[in-house]
Amino acid sequence: MQLFYIAIIVPALVLLPIVAGLIIKVYKTSSFKIILFYLVFSGITNVAERLLGMRHINNLPLLHVYTIIEFLFIMRFFQLALNHPATVRLAGWLMVIFPVFGIINFVFIQDIHRFNSYPRPVAALIIIAFCLFYFLKYSETENQKSWVYYPLTWIVSGLLVYFGSSLFYFAFLNVLIEKVSSAVAYLFVTIHATLVMVMYLLFTTGFLYAKNER
Repeated sequence: MQLFYIAIIVPALVLLPIVAGLIIKVYKTSSFKIILFYLVFSGITNVAERLLGMRHINNLPLLHVYTIIEFLFIMRFFQLALNHPATVRLAGWLMVIFPVFGIINFVFIQDIHRFNSYPRPVAALIIIAFCLFYFLKYSETENQKSWVYYPLTWIVSGLLVYFGSSLFYFAFLNVLIEKVSSAVAYLFVTIHATLVMVMYLLFTTGFLYAKNER
């Protein structure tokens, strides 16, 4: 049942925000469209990973590429969501620097067939910083409605919950695999899958609130 939860249920839940986003037509708003594309990309990558796994083919090279493209999607989202000149420029520079770092990592530093424990936590730290800046900027504005009615806040909350909670998992997964029992490692994988599910549910909520903004 645990394997079914990790390998089937949680990955399939990506369909929730995708379907909600398509029905509500969030793609008409640039920032939501980026998140929708990100979710579709995640779903396709998950299917590819499962297919490779079923054929006993190491699928970690996909994760190295996924990390770079995921980062580009999220930085572009913050460029559109924050609409802050300095932040847009910073995100633009990071969208150049981080892919170079990711490529250097799998070519010269970490084997592409191992978990990318250097770029993934770096990406998480940057995304956490952008999430916190979003909430700082939001707190400085005079909002007439409660934050729960702002769809972008749900999206950023999803990113913050997932990347904030997964930071140490990303950084130490290679150590966990080598040093702890398979049962403990499996527990961490299950917790990580749950965080992914929470992110999908928060995205879905954000898309549902987006309907009220139009």
